[in-house]
Amino acid sequence: MGQDDVSEHVGALADLREAGLVRHLGLSGAGPGHLAQAERIAPVVCVQNRYGIGASGGDGMVRLCGERGIVAFVPFFSLVGRGRRAGGDRAEYEQVRDVARAHGVSPAQMRLAWILRQGPHVPAIPGTGDPDHLVDNLAAGTLRLTDEEAGVLGALGGPAS
Repeated sequence: MGQDDVSEHVGALADLREAGLVRHLGLSGAGPGHLAQAERIAPVVCVQNRYGIGASGGDGMVRLCGERGIVAFVPFFSLVGRGRRAGGDRAEYEQVRDVARAHGVSPAQMRLAWILRQGPHVPAIPGTGDPDHLVDNLAAGTLRLTDEEAGVLGALGGPAS
């Protein structure tokens, strides 16, 4: 099995699914080729990839999952930007700060609102142990970005400066 071949792994999971031990199959870190291989073996209901403002290359998979009827494209590291597991590096795009300021919210809330705007199949998974952050995360769901604002944020493809 080559590095880009997921057939053996998905086949093993499909066997578990047929045995009633696994209900649904999902992929993580998948590209279009992986999805095509997996779907030839068994239905895929979820793809989890790194995706967010500044994480270039993910738009194609978001669209493809929507077109293929994938129930969920779950973005990870969508709110912390470059810092990933370290909790972010405080650097933020000026455009994100500007749009957030225009809405009276934090950059993290703006990033979350942008993710939620990508489609009904794109849930957000912001984690927090802080009740105030939970309230902020929930409030981000009520933000409505204009098409222009969403385009400006979506065009950011490199690291924040």
